[in-house]
Amino acid sequence: MNDEPPVDPKNRLHHALIALDQLSRIPSPVLALFIGILGAAMGGLWYVSTEARWISVSAGLAYVLFVAVDWTWLVSLPKDGISFGPVKPPLLGLIGLRIAVGLVPLLGQVVRLPALVCCVLGCMLHALVFGAMVYATRFEPFRLGVTRVEIQTPKLPTGKRIRLVQIADLHIERITRREHDLIEQVNALDADFCLYTGDYLNFSYIGEPEAIAEARQVLNAIQAHHGAYAVRGTHQVDPNALLPTLFEELPIRWLRSEHVTARHDGYAITFAGASCTRMREIDVPAVGRALSDVPQDTFTVLLYHTPDLVPEAISAGADLYLAGHTHGGQVVLPMVGPVACSSRFGPRYAAGLHRVGGSMLFVTRGGGEVVVPFRLACEPEIAVLELRVDER
Repeated sequence: MNDEPPVDPKNRLHHALIALDQLSRIPSPVLALFIGILGAAMGGLWYVSTEARWISVSAGLAYVLFVAVDWTWLVSLPKDGISFGPVKPPLLGLIGLRIAVGLVPLLGQVVRLPALVCCVLGCMLHALVFGAMVYATRFEPFRLGVTRVEIQTPKLPTGKRIRLVQIADLHIERITRREHDLIEQVNALDADFCLYTGDYLNFSYIGEPEAIAEARQVLNAIQAHHGAYAVRGTHQVDPNALLPTLFEELPIRWLRSEHVTARHDGYAITFAGASCTRMREIDVPAVGRALSDVPQDTFTVLLYHTPDLVPEAISAGADLYLAGHTHGGQVVLPMVGPVACSSRFGPRYAAGLHRVGGSMLFVTRGGGEVVVPFRLACEPEIAVLELRVDER
């Protein structure tokens, strides 16, 4: 089955993941020297603007000091069992952010603020960034909540309700208190079906035996009364070689351009699924095959990793389309929204329930993080979708 194509040279996601993985191999002394050079450059810019030597030295030292604190903080995360991803890619992002923060106070020179005031403002902004990082790494990623959605349909017998629990984007590195919380919360939800929409391990842990074993432990501990169905996420994160090992002997059915109709207690529901390559010439036909010949009288749920195929999925007959991948943006700023949203629709379908024609799309914020171990104003979630009879 051609659902894991060769790497598309235009696939930005693949090349970004590879580049970030390579960044983790930068020798620490080289990175430290680079930070020192940037600190000197920062001091020089302040000197050109203020002509105050001690202010410029302070600005340069503050830059180096705050980056060193960032580095120390990120190194502490795996030691404290918080996050186990590579340290240097997010550190390089923070290095760039610190440059911007260090330059913003210089705008005060335009309105002729005293140099000392500008310097104090810069330190305050640096401290604010650190506070946001502490919250976004140690607190918000563990505020795993439950989002409940009720969906009415005429395709169920009177009096029947079906509880679907969607889990996505776990990006497991090691079992932490969040994974323990996930298991406890999902098992308390009394799910009829658990539905997994991809990205089970973090990119830097693909193929690592301990990460695979711990991910299997999590998946095996999650319970549903009538079964669990799954699709592959992006093929860079969920390669085909991984999933048979990941799902081996677990009560999870991997759907690959196919559908299954489950019948229980006098009702039927169809689950269709297709693997994600993010190549439309492959994925659109794959979704079409998954939804081909589905029973018209049963409620049909499509599992596909991203929300990118909404028009095609709806026209092919999906009643409910479940997706993830966007992480809700992962970092959301006030009045700005998601900093980035990996979807062809941008932030339009970043998260939540959307009515599209006569069907529904639900995009979950997911459970884990990718690229950087941060979540800000975008808490992780377990999605509960309660299907009930439309009595109108």
